[in-house]
Amino acid sequence: MRYKSNLFYSFLKNPLRTGSVVQSSPVLAEKMLEKVDFRNAKCIIELGGGGGAFTKKILKRMREDGILLCFEIEPALAKKLKTIRDKRLIVIEDTAEKIDIYLKNHGFRKADCIVSGLPLASLPPRTTRGILKNIYAYLAAGGQYVQFQYSLASLRQIKYLFPSAAVSFVFLNFPPAFVYVCVKV
Repeated sequence: MRYKSNLFYSFLKNPLRTGSVVQSSPVLAEKMLEKVDFRNAKCIIELGGGGGAFTKKILKRMREDGILLCFEIEPALAKKLKTIRDKRLIVIEDTAEKIDIYLKNHGFRKADCIVSGLPLASLPPRTTRGILKNIYAYLAAGGQYVQFQYSLASLRQIKYLFPSAAVSFVFLNFPPAFVYVCVKV
């Protein structure tokens, strides 16, 4: 139960940055990861790791020689993520706007896949634009960007960079969510 209080506390402390008081459902996690090419993804980035709902599922599916750079800005949630024991997981307590620095620090120029639960619609527009530009810039050609949101408010910005973004709806989540699956061409 301590995790839930961490998520709840983080939400109360900064609702625009945390985005939700409840953990994402297993159904949403499955939908987020169903199209990811885990066999060929050596470097995966997770933005907004939260309490680890997606993190654990990514680690179960990813390559043994892969790396997961998991960004989480909220200290209580980052601390929870650090309890996951897996040598492939690197928890980063910094903003998604610094993807390039951490890729370089870990020997990569680009990520093969970026999975995000960041609440883009509630972030300042300039911050959202910066994050999306970094995602595009540091995603390898043919790489996948998978994002969930509780509204379609960010779809226009995402489609600007990823014109062929596929959108699906996951009703079995609280609240229900939209999943965007994008491939960099």
